[in-house]
Amino acid sequence: MNATNDNGLREHFAFLRERYQILLRRRAGQPAPWTLDPVLQAWRFCNVRREDDRTTIVFRETVREPLRDDPHVLLATIAWRWFNLIETGEILRPFLMSRDAWNRPEVERLLQARHDAGDNIFTGAFMVNSPQNEPKLPAILNAIDWCYRNIDAEKVARTCTTKKAMFKQIEAVPRQGAFTAYQVVVDLTHTALLERAPDFNSFTVAGPGCAKGIGRVFHGDPTRFNYGSRRDQAEMLRLMVETLEASRDPELWPSDWPPFILSDIENSFCEAQKYGSAREGNRQKRRFRSDAA
Repeated sequence: MNATNDNGLREHFAFLRERYQILLRRRAGQPAPWTLDPVLQAWRFCNVRREDDRTTIVFRETVREPLRDDPHVLLATIAWRWFNLIETGEILRPFLMSRDAWNRPEVERLLQARHDAGDNIFTGAFMVNSPQNEPKLPAILNAIDWCYRNIDAEKVARTCTTKKAMFKQIEAVPRQGAFTAYQVVVDLTHTALLERAPDFNSFTVAGPGCAKGIGRVFHGDPTRFNYGSRRDQAEMLRLMVETLEASRDPELWPSDWPPFILSDIENSFCEAQKYGSAREGNRQKRRFRSDAA
């Protein structure tokens, strides 16, 4: 291991191992608490592997896998991840399984009814913005309509064969930002569109939380990197690839556990930032509940 900060990286993997052990202990039916770490007992963290998150599991089983060999999975993924909420996804699913199934008026009616009943229809995991003075629901549905009118999924499947090319394609969609566009790309790496992408483990995009986490782990300074800087993005990519390579060391990550892919490494640094901030006594977004999935 030749990282900039070996101790920081070892501490990072110790955090990841303990976080994954929590998942294994829960799956084995062990009673809470599943860790002695007071921070992990108190606050909610994403799973080490994005594929183990409950929201992703539901999306994978109900939409992504059924469409994995169909180019339409691109449009379905963009639409589903904009809301990124299981309950909303259950409403959306019948309208996403083919291009002809999309019915904007009916989708809007159903989701507006849920909203009017006081239920959330959008994720709280990341920001979804609408133009000033325009309600969020019609703004996002307008953007989905734009995708259906302007994106030829079969053509994109033929021409965007790398993660980087697909990211640029999706980032150009109205109301899409770099963070949400990359989340769609991560999903598509588990489909026929990108599972053989030559940059599968060499392209990623460090979001704001990831940038802070990389700075914290390697330099002890969460302000070290600017995620909007191309130079800093290149350096952070180098460190993430280095971390991926280090994860092959069984002392850092047991060889009988599922291996990391680069997108998991990017996500891990977001969680490292949350963990480090919580250890410093800062309040986090969500408390951990042992009765929650």
